[in-house]
Amino acid sequence: MIRRETNGKGVDLVLNSLSDDKLQASVRCLAYRGRFLEIGKFDISNNTPIGMYFFLKETSFHGIMLDYIFDQSFDFRLRLQNLLLAGIESGAVRPLTYCTFEKHEVETAFRYMAAGKHIGKVIIKIRDDERSHRTVKPSNLLIDAAPR
Repeated sequence: MIRRETNGKGVDLVLNSLSDDKLQASVRCLAYRGRFLEIGKFDISNNTPIGMYFFLKETSFHGIMLDYIFDQSFDFRLRLQNLLLAGIESGAVRPLTYCTFEKHEVETAFRYMAAGKHIGKVIIKIRDDERSHRTVKPSNLLIDAAPR
């Protein structure tokens, strides 16, 4: 579909967190000299092979370890925060789509996510927001769970 919509060209940049066959499909979307940014750790940790064929298009692959940000200086994180806020303000950065399940729907949420047909994030709402005009520590909330 990407190839059809781009008249066979593909895309210049893929920001990927998908794994297995979806990873391979994402790589196939790259245009000549496209860049592939992998933010998921599953395929990196499992050393999933990517065919050398894809390098015929002079593509580049980059593993992006987002947890690296937390090891950086305050100035670096502040600069990144400002870039992100500017992107949100300009509309270049938009919120991810999401689907919310209630706390009693945990099994349903996991089954939905395991089906792999969702787009965006799956959220389990444990409680209503307790924020006020000041920061408050949430009250303890016990939830029944089966340890397995």
